[in-house]
Amino acid sequence: MAKRIQFYEECASNLQNIGTAFDYLGKIDSSLVYFKKALVFANLSKNKTNIAYVLTDLGYVYNSKGNITLAIENNLKALNIFEEIKDLEGVERTYFALGRIFDTQKEFIKAISYYQKGLKIATENNFENRKCILLNSLSYSYFQIKKDIQAEYYAKKGLLVAQKNNFETAKAMSLKHIGDVKFRANDFLEAEKYFLESAGIFKKYNVDNNYARLLIDLGSINIKRDNNQKALMYANEAFEIAKKSNYPSEKKSAAELLSIIYQLNKKFKEAYTFQSIAKSIGDSIFYDENKNIVLKSEFKYEAQKQNAQIKLLSQQKKIALLENQRQKTIIFSIVIGSIFSGLLIFLMLKRYKSSKENELLKVTFQEKEKTLNAEKKATESELKALKSQMNPHFIFNALNSIQEQFMFGDKLIANEQMSNFTYLTRQILSISGKKKISLATEVEILTKYLELEKMRFETDFNYYISVDSSIDDQYVELPPMLIQPFVENSIKHGLLHKKGLKILKINFDIDTNEEYLLCTIEDNGIGRKKAEEIKTNNRHDSFSTQSIAQRLQLLNDTNSIEEVLIYEDLEDLNAKTTGTRVKLRIALLS
Repeated sequence: MAKRIQFYEECASNLQNIGTAFDYLGKIDSSLVYFKKALVFANLSKNKTNIAYVLTDLGYVYNSKGNITLAIENNLKALNIFEEIKDLEGVERTYFALGRIFDTQKEFIKAISYYQKGLKIATENNFENRKCILLNSLSYSYFQIKKDIQAEYYAKKGLLVAQKNNFETAKAMSLKHIGDVKFRANDFLEAEKYFLESAGIFKKYNVDNNYARLLIDLGSINIKRDNNQKALMYANEAFEIAKKSNYPSEKKSAAELLSIIYQLNKKFKEAYTFQSIAKSIGDSIFYDENKNIVLKSEFKYEAQKQNAQIKLLSQQKKIALLENQRQKTIIFSIVIGSIFSGLLIFLMLKRYKSSKENELLKVTFQEKEKTLNAEKKATESELKALKSQMNPHFIFNALNSIQEQFMFGDKLIANEQMSNFTYLTRQILSISGKKKISLATEVEILTKYLELEKMRFETDFNYYISVDSSIDDQYVELPPMLIQPFVENSIKHGLLHKKGLKILKINFDIDTNEEYLLCTIEDNGIGRKKAEEIKTNNRHDSFSTQSIAQRLQLLNDTNSIEEVLIYEDLEDLNAKTTGTRVKLRIALLS
């Protein structure tokens, strides 16, 4: 009906639905034929959104057939259109599709990068359902590369979003991913708990393929626990569901599990039967019994189109012959002129191409030069930071304080602080060649450092280090010794010259988009103005913090230095200086 009234958008939509139905049946070739037809009508409709969504369907099918080149090509075409028309949902879905392609090729790191891009869009635009899907996809990819901590983290995050929005099937998928992590950790009791809850949801909503997959997982757990009878019950149910619902992949997995169970029970005849079934499915899983019929329909459609083109060409040929007879001389002149013009254009194009190639080489050279300069700056900055990590003044002061303890003070404290100093020195030497360390390690080094600095004061110096509960300090990483120079500045220039109780606070937090680690260093010292006067008299150059500022700039190349490093003067109600606060914005390392 849509075709009869030339409603091309609806034609494309119906053909997409037919293609999707064939995909659910596992008929990949039929899906491809109908998605190709859908693209023809989408192009006729000139609706860019329609065209882009059909291209993503084609990309999905080509991925299923193993033609990665065409899968990526179609998705990238769709991505260009979505970006042009500013369809953020389409952009996010295409990122997700590209992630799936790389998942299929076991390029899980690349898949994760696309899922992260999609997750950012979904988070910023409150696409809660899509956010759930992307979190579960990230969990799956991390699980495949055996990063179980991250896999469980994203699965649990997806579970929270699903529970908040009542996305039951997404919740079930998150529960399955958590169960997978527990299963690999041999925590079979916990794994079974998550699998059972997930299976219950999939069964309730008649998602038979996922329900069958969970039954297979439960069967595998019971094999591990030597409960072959229960494993057989789960495997038989999974096989019957897959057979009834025509899910070849799940049917194959259930048959393989039944074969293993029967082997364990020494029923070799039954084991052989199910192994044969699994092999048969494996050989024909992509077989499409309607393939020839559909291809014939496609051929008929293409043939009709070609016949129409041949008729048109025939008519044009007759007109051309008549024109040739009447205007032979004119045409001859045009031909000669065209040849001459063609030669001229060819020479001009060749020259233009040569000029463009030279231009491109020049631009490439300039870009490489810029890259090398940036790398050189990064290296120089890291070397400066390394030189400043063990400040000679700090070493002298620490050893001097320890020596005083040995000579005039408590030898037990002196031994303890010497141990701290030795440990700190080793730690700094150990991390000096590393590009990143965990936040937990950075906090440990800061603590040892502050304990040594505390000896320089009587009993009037207290420090506090806090890490927000939302941060996994073993997982979050940052460049080594990034914070210490600022802490040293607070002590040396702010607190050392203050009378009375001296307090230093260090806090670590994370921004709402989980892109930056936020560090705040606050003291109740004499303030920057007085410190600057003392510094001027002593002619001291704050080399360390200048170096760290350069490192922060390089880590946050899209932000200005004013955005990543902020100094604040603290004042009371009478505008009297009460201390200094430094805020650092550190891009999270991946």
